[in-house]
Amino acid sequence: MSDPGLRVYRWDLDKTYLLTDFDSVRGLFRSAMEPAWAKKAVPGATALVRELGREGPGWRPRVHIVSGSPTQMRQKLEEKLRIDGVRYDSLVLKDNLGNLRRGRIRAVRNQFGYKLPELVTGRVGLGAAVRESLFGDDAEIDAVVYSVYADAIAGRIGSVELSRVLESGGAYSDDIVATLAALRRVSLADAVDRIFIRLERGRPFADFAPLGSRTIPVRTWYAAALILVSVGELLPASLSPVLAGSGLTDAAALTELEDVLSRGHAHAEGLLPHLAHLPAGAAPMLAADWRYRPPDAPHPVDYLAVLERFRPRR
Repeated sequence: MSDPGLRVYRWDLDKTYLLTDFDSVRGLFRSAMEPAWAKKAVPGATALVRELGREGPGWRPRVHIVSGSPTQMRQKLEEKLRIDGVRYDSLVLKDNLGNLRRGRIRAVRNQFGYKLPELVTGRVGLGAAVRESLFGDDAEIDAVVYSVYADAIAGRIGSVELSRVLESGGAYSDDIVATLAALRRVSLADAVDRIFIRLERGRPFADFAPLGSRTIPVRTWYAAALILVSVGELLPASLSPVLAGSGLTDAAALTELEDVLSRGHAHAEGLLPHLAHLPAGAAPMLAADWRYRPPDAPHPVDYLAVLERFRPRR
């Protein structure tokens, strides 16, 4: 039986939670060698994950992390999350050494063919009523893999199309078979409410339009917090620590508020009662005639074309 209070938050690590430089050999080496205490979190990320993970009456959040970081970094990453006071329920890392031993060379850099199978497998055993929100970045291909995952567990993508997308995304045949097998064990449901993508690369908002308003590009995690508070998924008191952790001035925070309101992602009526938690000057902004647009996912999506558009260029 599904727990009606259970809520799942799935997070990436590199460039979503951690400020990781994997664009150069030097950056990769530094990331592998630096101690846990020296690793820096993305501004606002620590506070947001902490707030999302707080349990309350009838509210049972679960934080699951799927990262492309190698399994050899598990001890350091677990220590970093412990230092940050982040509670999480699972941490999945990529077995790059095992991939090399098996001659799976492209699996070392490929994220799509790794993450999608892990996400689908992680859904097995959850009831259809369990809702999810997903958090990633635009440095790799999180927006596409999350969207495919959401449509797959909703039953909007058939096995043939999913196989083709996985193959195009670089998955090996055994991973494709395993993904389809896991999907057959999933209680199909339109369970993903929102996909938040932090703009590490500064990709234009318009690039995400083919994925629908369910996929929300944001410049800061404070913007995501505003949206979640506005729809009642995050406590209003959570805004202050996320804002402080984001390092934004009041003026910059108001800019973020105007941005999410103007794009229809935040519900002004949901924020209006919580002015005490917002920067001065928010009241007139919330009184304006903003149109809230509930998140949706257009179908069908030409995922082969979208995948090619978002594929990282090395």
